[in-house]
This record gives sequence, structure tokens and C-alpha cells, in this order.
Amino acid sequence: MKVTLIYPPWQFYSPSKLYPMGVCYLAARLIRTGFENIDIVDLNYEISDTQDVFKKALEAVEKRNPDILGITCWTVHLPFCLEFVALYKKKHPGVKIILGGVHASSQPEEMMKLCPADIIVRGEGEETFVDLIRAIEKKRELSEVHGISYRQGEIVHHTEERPLVENLDDLPFPAYHLLPPIERYQPLNRSYVFSILASRGCSYRCIFCSANRLWKYQRRRSTENIIAEIHSLIDRYDLGFIRFEDDDLTMKREWAMQLFTLLKDVPVHFDCLTRIDKVDRELLQVMTEAGCEGIYHGVESASARLRKLLRKGFPDWMTNGYVKNRITEEVALGLTPTVSAMIGIPTETEEEVRETFDLMCDLKRLGAKTQLWMMTPYPDTDAVTLYRDHLIRIDRWKELRQFDVFSQVPREAYSNLIKKYDSLIPDNWVFKNAIDDFRKMKELYLNGASKILGELEFV
Repeated sequence: MKVTLIYPPWQFYSPSKLYPMGVCYLAARLIRTGFENIDIVDLNYEISDTQDVFKKALEAVEKRNPDILGITCWTVHLPFCLEFVALYKKKHPGVKIILGGVHASSQPEEMMKLCPADIIVRGEGEETFVDLIRAIEKKRELSEVHGISYRQGEIVHHTEERPLVENLDDLPFPAYHLLPPIERYQPLNRSYVFSILASRGCSYRCIFCSANRLWKYQRRRSTENIIAEIHSLIDRYDLGFIRFEDDDLTMKREWAMQLFTLLKDVPVHFDCLTRIDKVDRELLQVMTEAGCEGIYHGVESASARLRKLLRKGFPDWMTNGYVKNRITEEVALGLTPTVSAMIGIPTETEEEVRETFDLMCDLKRLGAKTQLWMMTPYPDTDAVTLYRDHLIRIDRWKELRQFDVFSQVPREAYSNLIKKYDSLIPDNWVFKNAIDDFRKMKELYLNGASKILGELEFV
């Protein structure tokens, strides 16, 4: 049985791309279990421009002649997945099509209504996908497979949740050998950038984020296992830089200190995401000595009231003064901090918007890179449940030249589909705050953004 895993196209013209980690973890788990006929089609690599996207995608996949297609679906992949599944299923009705990923996991019923996918893998995929392929191969009842949603006639069935993988060290390293050489992904690089996931999940419950709903809590790999993966990349590739993709690399201080201590002996630099209340001078010093170059913090707002509304979980001592002092320390140590904030938070006042602008301007003067976003109503978040009546519809790209999901190039590639599915696109919605006049809000945003915006890509 031939299984082909697909990573959808969304970057297009970008000259430097990363290996897709998620599908490579799935492939590695299948291979370890004994499945041999596995391959990956990374359409994000295969398709480099926005012309004839679906024709090229169909040709690339049809060459593999799969029996089963597994397709990643995040929100940025949504228009592609809906259209591609319909096109492929029409041409190849006998091929089983399985969707996975954050968006498909959170909206299985809706996805089944919008496209003819056969099965959706919900949540963490490695164990579920293996169990599912075995069930299909042996013609077992799908109701026996935990963690899936599947179609039976016109009815969509949801099986019980599958427990998360308790020991992440049990998972094999991603099967990057199934992809084209890294030199083709990053042709301008002298040495190469890889993503590493040292932990999965987040213990916090921010209302604008779905991480806790999907992952429940944070699980961490052993530091020895992480270092072993890094050494395997050094041995196989000319590894030059690591992007830790964790929601918060320093959530557990003792573990983080152990990891950074071990990284001191690894000749590779890295960047990471952390909560700003989860770092201190000693930890930052060790991070710097270990090769950390960049550190990303989501502060979200200058208003303590709004941080509580967002359920950020910041302690009372994390004031704006603390934030400025911490950024000053990071810059002095040679780190490049990136700080992110958002406006358009439900109940936010004009004064609170201006306070956020002032804080971000101060941080930029202190040496931080700064990002400013509109709060995005992702469908699987508590924010949408709690503040559904605050949602208003605008084209953020047209009105504000601001996006969270679809930047200009994907909009070019999927322009007709973004119109077709416009009510599903988070970039077409914002939360109304206490400033009732959108024209005033727009003016405030544009004036603030012109002073604040730094790097829009965290690389």
C-alpha cells in the first residue's frame, strides 16, 4: 500500500525554505513501524510561483500513484486543501484522502462538509496515523481507531480522543531523507537552517490561541535526545542554525538550563520563543553562551487589564517597566529580542491602544524588533466563543495592509478561493473594541504601525 504525505504550497517565491517537520515526523513513525512504501511531496518546495498551482500540484502527486494521501491542513493551507481534495477525489475516487493538522483537527465536521476528504486525524498524528493505515490495510472498522473523524455515507463519525504521546523520546527523528537535498531548499545558504521541536504544547490558556486546546499541556523531550538530533543533523548536513519551534522553550527553568548547558558544546547558533516572565538574567546569560542569537516574546498589550482578559497568565509583577528592563538586558547581552503586540482586543479602549503603541515604540528604541498585529479570530479559540458578538467583517489587507494568515503572495495564488471561502478566512474578521468608529480605529492603527513595525518574519 503506497502512502504519500503532502505539505501544501504557501510560500511560493521565497528563495529559502525549511524542511516540513510535521509530515517528516509522520513518515518516520510509519517507517519505524514497518511500512516501506512511504513518500513525501512537499508542494511548498515543488511549486515556486503562483501560476497554475492546482495543475502543478495534481501532476506532482499523480506521479507517485498513491493509494492513500495524507495532507497537512493549517489555516494558511485551507483554500488549497479544500480545492485540491475536491479535484483529486474527482479524478481518483478510489484513493483514500486523510487530512490532519491544526485547522482540520479543530474543525472536522466543517471540513467534511466543505470537501470530500474521507478521514480527518485529530490532534497529534503519529500514533493515530499508524493505527489508521493498519486499519485501512487490514480492512478493520474505523470506529476502532481513536482520534479520527470519518465519513460513512452522509454521516460524520467522531471516535474517542487518543491520549497524547507521553514520552516524546519514543518518536523517531523526522525522515528528512525522503525530501530533496537541503541545498535545493536553501540555495543561497552556505550552511543550513533546521527546525527543532524540543517540547510540545503550552500550559497556558490564552484565549486567542489554540495550543492548549490541542496539546493540553507541555511535554518535553529529554535534553540528551534533543542534542542527539542536533548531532544527527550536523553529521548529515552542514547545519548552520536552529530554529526552536516550541511555544515556550524556557517554561521549565531547570530543564531549559540543562539544555542550554549542553548546547554550549554544540557549534550551532539558534533562536527561540519564550514568555518574557520566564527568563531572568542568569538564564539569559547561559542562553547567550549556548549560542542564542534571537528571542521572541508575545507581550500582547501594555494594559494589565487586557493581559488578564487574554488570560496570558502573567504575574502581577510583570509590569511594563519590567518588560523594558528585560529587553534592555537582552540587548546588552547581544541578543536580538523580537516583541509582539496586538490591538483590536475586545473591550480595549483608545487609551489602551495608545499605551500599547507607546510601549512598543519604547521597546524599539531600546533595540528590540517589534511586531504589531490585529487580534485574529481563529475559529477554534476561546476568543471566538466568548466574544462572537464582537466580530466585525473587514478586509484587513485592503483596509490596513495587515494580515495574519494570507500575505500578498498567497492572496495572489488563491485569490478566487479566498473570495469563495471568504467567511472562513480569519483575515476578513476583527474583534470590535471600545472604539466604535472603525475609521478612527483604522487611523490609530496606521499611525501606530508606521512607528512600530519592524521585522514581519521571525527567522
